[in-house]
Amino acid sequence: MRPPATQHLHATSTRGGPSAQFRLVGAVARPATYDLAALQALPAASVTVGEHTYTGVRLWDLLDAAGLAPGAGSRREILASYVVATGSDGYRVIVALAEIAPDFGNQPDLVAYAIDGAPLTSGGFARLVVPNDRKGGRHVSNLVSLEVLVAPATR
Repeated sequence: MRPPATQHLHATSTRGGPSAQFRLVGAVARPATYDLAALQALPAASVTVGEHTYTGVRLWDLLDAAGLAPGAGSRREILASYVVATGSDGYRVIVALAEIAPDFGNQPDLVAYAIDGAPLTSGGFARLVVPNDRKGGRHVSNLVSLEVLVAPATR
């Protein structure tokens, strides 16, 4: 028997154009929409990837501020939870919460709003940056949504 299907957010596509906001939804107590001002109001962090330094908000801090929903913040649920990041062109990647949780992988993934001290431009106002991703395939430009999901239990 197959586990029940998980409902996923279908981000509204702007056909790959620059994004001006993104939604944080799913297994969080306080879903929200973020624009540049809202991101800049949060504690800033920086990471260097190759020749560039990105400034933004650590992904874990953003999720923690949104309040991981009951259960999603427990040790067991963190190991079974993930974030789907979607760009305006429909490009999607997955980041496991255990990768970024301070008690586990502590990876400094960032929702960046600046590169080398200048605002992002053609990449939209926000970009998911995964610093230790060797090929950069999980960087998502023109971010339009972050959805926190918990993998369904199997028997």
